Amino acid sequence: MRIPEENKNRAFDKGIVKNFIKIKYVFSWLSLALLCVVAFIPNRIRDFVAVLIASILSFLPLTPRRVAYANMRTAFPDLSAKECRALYRKSLAVGFSVTLAYAEPSVLPRFLLKRRWKLVGEENLNKALLLKKPIIFVAPHCFAIDRCGLYLSFCGINMCTMVHAQRNPVYDWFLNQQRLRFGGAVYERSSGLRTLIRELKNGRSCFFLPDEDLGRESSRFINFLGVPKATVSTLPKLAKVTDAVTMQLFSVYNLKTANFEVHFSKPFENFPSNDLEHDLSVMNQHIEQELLLHREQYMWFLRFFKTRPDESYPDIYENTHLSLLKKGKSIDYAARRRPFVENG
Repeated sequence: MRIPEENKNRAFDKGIVKNFIKIKYVFSWLSLALLCVVAFIPNRIRDFVAVLIASILSFLPLTPRRVAYANMRTAFPDLSAKECRALYRKSLAVGFSVTLAYAEPSVLPRFLLKRRWKLVGEENLNKALLLKKPIIFVAPHCFAIDRCGLYLSFCGINMCTMVHAQRNPVYDWFLNQQRLRFGGAVYERSSGLRTLIRELKNGRSCFFLPDEDLGRESSRFINFLGVPKATVSTLPKLAKVTDAVTMQLFSVYNLKTANFEVHFSKPFENFPSNDLEHDLSVMNQHIEQELLLHREQYMWFLRFFKTRPDESYPDIYENTHLSLLKKGKSIDYAARRRPFVENG
């Protein structure tokens, strides 16, 4: 499928790699070469190493751990400190396992890649495809999101996605060329929503990351795991303008089976409606249903609850930047769960 003419200058171009063949990027290239070698190590061995690394790092009071604990204490008030530590440790193990497998799609043959995917709810995907419309896949921030998302283009669905550029341009190129191995189009988020709309109207399907905290201006405060969260309000509008089917793709790396599980929900019913807040609640509820079953898959180190409804709600991340020598303030995590009703 061709890229719309208006989008051609915005789409990712694999050819830019020649700009990064420089001495200053030598360590970046060496690290990618190492990942390519690691891709051929049996996954059970890699996962054992990942669990070992996670067990060690989980004891270090680093900022990601503090952010993760703040999120967990807010989202799951009934979890004990011991249960929070166990969830964080398992989450780290999943994250490192996925990271050690990151180069697989670039170096492994198709038949080996196919063996690593397991589909859950494939009938829901088939049902959506029969509608002959573009599909918006709502994909929360799980560690295996790239690998599970790659299955769609692997099986022949024309895909496009918008991504946030990595700080390291070599890693950014590597990830994007990998996303395009089986076709599709990749754009930076700065390309704008119109770029995505053109692709959907052109017949491509796309990913939509629903759980980012992009601030107050582009969001509505909708409950997520019982917490009033700044929820991006774009999805219902995007689905309406493009007449797209909307469904969730939840990404799981199963440490027991060493498989990447792609979970497809049923297509959202009567979506969008004429009630924006109702539509956003439906979206969040779909995420919650899978997340509560696979808590360890989520990127808990991200600041999902950064934007507060107003100043009366506590900043749960206030202590995350402090050194070990400073005692932080006491934070009432339960107060961040207080119901919020927007005026007007």
